[in-house]
Amino acid sequence: MARRDRDDQEPQTFAWPLLGALYASLVIVAVIATLESDLGRRLEHEVDAPARTLIAAPIVVTAVIVFLASMIALVAPRYRRSSLKVAEIAAWLIPAWLMIGALVLGAVDYALHHAA
Repeated sequence: MARRDRDDQEPQTFAWPLLGALYASLVIVAVIATLESDLGRRLEHEVDAPARTLIAAPIVVTAVIVFLASMIALVAPRYRRSSLKVAEIAAWLIPAWLMIGALVLGAVDYALHHAA
């Protein structure tokens, strides 16, 4: 007897893919708004543009991956499970990269202020 997939037994809802797409959209908007705000302009004077790009670009790229994977899960039910796994992994990378970036910026700021 063939084993049935969990996807066959569970009802398919649009909640998780829609939440993933909303999360990705909000992350992209928040990163761009932060870079265009007073905080971003202050960072522009303190941190070089390549350093800001090294922090912001991976977040935006990962958010785009979450958005695309969520849209694939909505449009193509056959690939729903695998695309939601990709979206889940990428969604966890966003706060992880934000923490790493904040720690690096804090360490560089600390080192520059205590070196002189």
